[in-house]
Amino acid sequence: MISKPSKTIRACLIIFFVVLNVFLGYIFFFTDMHDFVHAIKLGELRDYSAGWTDESGETVDIGDISAGGFRAGRVLSRTLPDVMSETDAVCLSTSNLVFSVYVDDQLIYSFDTIENLTGTGDGVSYHMIGLGTKDQGSTLRIEAHTAFTNGHGGRINEIQFGSEDQFRFYILRKGGMGVILSFLMIVFGIVIIIFFFGMSRKSPMIRPIWALGVADVLFGLWSVCDTGIPQLLTGCTYASRVMVYGILHLAGFPLVYFVNAITRNKRRLYVYLSFFTALFAFGWLILARVLFGTDMHTMVGVIYSSYALELVWLTAMLIDNEIYCRKKKISSNMRYFYIGALFFIAASSVDMIRYIVGEKGSIGRGSWFRFGLVLFFVFMAFQIFDWWSGEKTSLERDRFINRLLQYIMDVMEPDEKINKVLTYLCEELHADRAYIFEDMNDGTFDNTYEYCAEGVTPEIDNLKGIPYDGVIDVWYEEYKKGGHILIYDIEKYREVSENMYNVLKPQGINTLVTGPLILDGEYIGFFGVDNPPVENMREISEIIRLLTFFLSELIARRDNHRRLVEYSYHDALTGAGNRRAMREFERENLDTTRPYGFITCDINGLKSVNDNNGHDAGDKLIKTVASCLGEVFGPENIYRMGGDEFAVYSFDENLSEFEEKVARIRSMVEEEGGHVAIGYSYAHDGDPDYDSRKIEADNRMYDEKRKFYSAGNDRRRPRV
Repeated sequence: MISKPSKTIRACLIIFFVVLNVFLGYIFFFTDMHDFVHAIKLGELRDYSAGWTDESGETVDIGDISAGGFRAGRVLSRTLPDVMSETDAVCLSTSNLVFSVYVDDQLIYSFDTIENLTGTGDGVSYHMIGLGTKDQGSTLRIEAHTAFTNGHGGRINEIQFGSEDQFRFYILRKGGMGVILSFLMIVFGIVIIIFFFGMSRKSPMIRPIWALGVADVLFGLWSVCDTGIPQLLTGCTYASRVMVYGILHLAGFPLVYFVNAITRNKRRLYVYLSFFTALFAFGWLILARVLFGTDMHTMVGVIYSSYALELVWLTAMLIDNEIYCRKKKISSNMRYFYIGALFFIAASSVDMIRYIVGEKGSIGRGSWFRFGLVLFFVFMAFQIFDWWSGEKTSLERDRFINRLLQYIMDVMEPDEKINKVLTYLCEELHADRAYIFEDMNDGTFDNTYEYCAEGVTPEIDNLKGIPYDGVIDVWYEEYKKGGHILIYDIEKYREVSENMYNVLKPQGINTLVTGPLILDGEYIGFFGVDNPPVENMREISEIIRLLTFFLSELIARRDNHRRLVEYSYHDALTGAGNRRAMREFERENLDTTRPYGFITCDINGLKSVNDNNGHDAGDKLIKTVASCLGEVFGPENIYRMGGDEFAVYSFDENLSEFEEKVARIRSMVEEEGGHVAIGYSYAHDGDPDYDSRKIEADNRMYDEKRKFYSAGNDRRRPRV
C-alpha cells in the first residue's frame, strides 16, 4: 500500500512548490506573456531561402547556413519579384539573431533581442515584414549577426514569401500535431489534478496522483513551447524561452515522487536525489545568470544533465522495484506503467542524443520526447484504470471504460467508433436508447447518432431542428452547474421545463441521463441514454461524466476525418475532382447504359505563361479553365488529371448538344485570353468500355495540340 509521505518529503514538496510558484509568477508577470495575438487563415507560401547573394557575391541558400553561421555578421540580398500584391510579406523564423531588413537601402525592419532571465537570446522568434507593389523588383537586403556575445548560435530557421496570414497557418500546420499532443498532456494533467481535489475520499491509490498531474502539466508546457507555436500565436517569445530553460528541471521531481509512491518498494532515496537534482540544476542556472551574468545558452549541458539524471533515477527506481517484487514473489501490478516508462525513457534519450550530435535545426527538438511522453501518459491512463478495478465495484467503472476502449479499438472510421460507443453504452447500461445531439449552429439541434435496444422505436428521424431557446437552453444551464442531468421521473421534470417535457414524453422516456459535449471550452451538443434502471442512475451519471471528453474528441476527429476525405477527392487549386475521384465515379456511379460524352482538355501555352508571367498567373489560368468547364458541364463532372489537363464527363441526349458545349468551352477560354486543346468522344447508345472512349478523346486532343504548336505557337514563347 502507499504510505503517507514523511515530514522530510513534505518539506521538500513545500520548497518545490514555492520555487515553482515564484518561477511561474515571473513568467506571467515579468515577460511578454501579455502580448497575445492569434490569427489563422489558409494560403500558400513560397520558400524564399534560395537565391540569396552574400557580401562576397556568392549565391547562397539561407537554409544551408548552420547555427553560428552569423557569428561575424552576414549581409544577404536578393531581388524581389517583378509582380507583387499589397498583402505580400517576407516572413522569417529566427533563433537568437539580431538583424535589419532594407529595401533599396531603406530600412524597413529591425530586430534586436531583449536581455531576459535566460540571457541575450530569444530562442525562436517570428517576423512578418510587410511589402507591397511599390517594392516589386527592388533589392531586399538582410544584415544579421548572432545575439550572443561569444559569437555562438544564431540562425534563420526558414524564410517564406507570401501573406502574413499564410505564414501563420503554415507554421501552425507544420507544428500543429506537436501542439495538439502537448495540449493533450496539459489537459490530461489538469483533469488528473481536478479529479484528485474532487475526490471526497482519497484512497491510497489516489493520494499521490496529483503529482502525476503536475508533472504532466509541466512537461506539456515545456513541450508546447518547444514547438515554437506559442511564440507565433502570442508573441510571448521570452516567456516561452524562460519556460524552455526552466520547466524541464521542475517537471522531473513530481514524476519521480509519484512513481516512488506507487511502487511496491518505496525508496525515499530516489525522491531526495530527484529533489536535489532539480533544485541544484535550477538554482545553478538562476545564480549563474543573476550573480555572474552567464548566458544560459552556454549552460545547456546543465539542463540536459539534470534531465538525464532524472531519467536515471526513474530507471533505477523501476528496476529496483521489479527486483524487490520478484524477490518477494509478488506482482508489481505496473505492466502498463513499465511499457509507458520504457517509451518515455527511450524517446527522451533519442532527443538528447539528437541535440548532442548537433542535428540541424533549433525548433521542435523535443518531437521524440513529446511522442514518448504522450505514450507514457496513455499507458499511465491504462494503468490507472487497471488499479481502479481493484477498488471500484459499482458498475465496475474501470471495467466499463477499459472494455469500451477495447470494443472500439478495431474500428478506424470515427463515425463507426461513435456508433460503437453508443451501442456499448446502450447494451451495458441496459438502456432503451443511446444518442448524440449536435448543435447545427443555426439555433437548433439534431439527433445525429442513435442506437436502440431491441423492440425500441428509433427516434432519430423525428428529432431534427430541436430549438435551443426554450428547450435545450434549460439543459445547458444545468450542464454549467453540475456537468450532467439526471431525470428520475419524467412527470416530475415537467415542473422544471414544460417544453423539454413535451419533447421527451412522446418518446416514452421515464428516466434519462445526459452529459454535454465540449470542444475547446465550447458546448457542441450533448449525449445520453434513455430509460436506464433507476437504481443505477448515479453510477451511470459518473460514466457519462467520464465519457464527455472522450466523445467530444471523437466528434472532433470525425470532423477532421470528413475534411481529409473531402481534400483527398478534390484538387486543392481548382476544387475540381482529382484522378481518385474520377476512378471512383467510373467504378461506382458511371451509367454506361445511356448516352454520354468524354472530354480531355489540355491548356496550351501554360509553360510560357509560367515562364513569362509567373506561376501565380499560371495558376490563375488553370482556375479560369476549370471555372469555364464547370459552368458548361457542371462542377461535379470536372476532374483535374494533372498540371494543365482536365477530364470531363457529360450526359447529353445527342451529339449536337454535346458538340455545342465543346464549342462553347473553346470560345469561353479564348475570351479569357487562353487556348485549350480538346479531344472528345461520344457514346450514342452508351458504352461500358469507357477506357476506349478516353483513349479516343486523348488521341484527338493530342492531334489538336500538335496542330496548335506546328502553327508556330512555341511552348516556351507567349502567343502573339
